[in-house]
Amino acid sequence: MSQPVSDSAQVHVERIAALYTGIAAALSEAGFNGSQLNEIFSSHIRGECVQCGIRITGDDMAHVALAEVKTEMPDSRLDRLRQGYCVRNGCDSYYYRIHFDDYPDLDWTKIRETAGHLAVATQATPEKETSATTIRDWLLIRLAVGLGVVLILLLFWHIRYYGYVPVLQKPHKYTVDPASASPRPAR
Repeated sequence: MSQPVSDSAQVHVERIAALYTGIAAALSEAGFNGSQLNEIFSSHIRGECVQCGIRITGDDMAHVALAEVKTEMPDSRLDRLRQGYCVRNGCDSYYYRIHFDDYPDLDWTKIRETAGHLAVATQATPEKETSATTIRDWLLIRLAVGLGVVLILLLFWHIRYYGYVPVLQKPHKYTVDPASASPRPAR
């Protein structure tokens, strides 16, 4: 069942779903229809762990790429793959070598290049927005903490100087003049 390999790529386990999505989009863009896509992914794309050598099929990659986050996988191996681990329990490798077998009228180099461009185009903008959002959120949190500290210090100063908590207690309207207090009778 060994097929001639025309191309292969080493991919991080967490990027297998993105690779599947990118290749599917590139193949669709190249004019392959649904039944051809199914045949290509079922028979002409496979992967193997670079450390332990366990194999996965293109269908396994499809299950991982197309399943919702909370969807139960048909196999516990695929659940491990979705979580970013090798499918073999106990293997600590994070990389798979994906093999692209020959298919008529298909140039894997061009397809992978197109898939890479599609993946970069879809992920470049959100990454930049995410980093900008993270910096903005960090600055807003820092500003909020600073304002909170200043308000607390002002509250303590007000309590110490005036003797009451503003808004919660009424201010003292009367004060006693120490000179007006009756002196003690002399003995």
